[in-house]
Amino acid sequence: MTRALTLEDIDRLGELLASIPEPFVPMEPDMLDGYLTAIALLRHPPRIEDWIGLVFDIEGRTRASLASEEMQHELRKLVLARGAEIEQLILTQKPIDPIIFEDEPENPDDPFDALHPFADGFALACSNWPELMKNTSKAVQAALVGVLRYESPDENTPDDEQEVAASIEEDMAFADLDEALADLTACVQEIAEVTRAEDIERMQSTTKKAAARKPPRRR
Repeated sequence: MTRALTLEDIDRLGELLASIPEPFVPMEPDMLDGYLTAIALLRHPPRIEDWIGLVFDIEGRTRASLASEEMQHELRKLVLARGAEIEQLILTQKPIDPIIFEDEPENPDDPFDALHPFADGFALACSNWPELMKNTSKAVQAALVGVLRYESPDENTPDDEQEVAASIEEDMAFADLDEALADLTACVQEIAEVTRAEDIERMQSTTKKAAARKPPRRR
């Protein structure tokens, strides 16, 4: 059983990521959550060393790190702990609890602005390891739309794609951020039920066996 990160852990994670020096561009915790979630949904995930570098610099420059080896080790430990926590929630079929920052939205007119970093991180993982995008399950493809609809607007996106995105937004409107977040987490689980089905079943079996081994309570 993995240990859930505390609020202090998450604050420290953010501090360490923000301390990576320029010109590197590290992820922030909310983007990291989307990235880790997409990786946790893969049936064939990449090796840690293949994906963790993008956490420290989203442009993939290999020398991105903190000056202190001790701080770098602490950062790596927190990133892996958060990834393990998210995967544990997915495999036990519990809703993930994404890190989102609502206090300072970049676009106050967008009620779902706080979900953009999660979707951007998710999309970054999908672009580097396109297993989810190539999945032919209709359930997976529909759920991917439910997550990636929150990607940050891109000025370079062709007009026809922007029209499709606007149409999706209109057809799948939510009353508020809480409702949208609940749908997003449901979409993540719908993907997992296809891509991680065997691991979910194995986790359920292990949990049942562990429960059966518990001694009866004394009255």
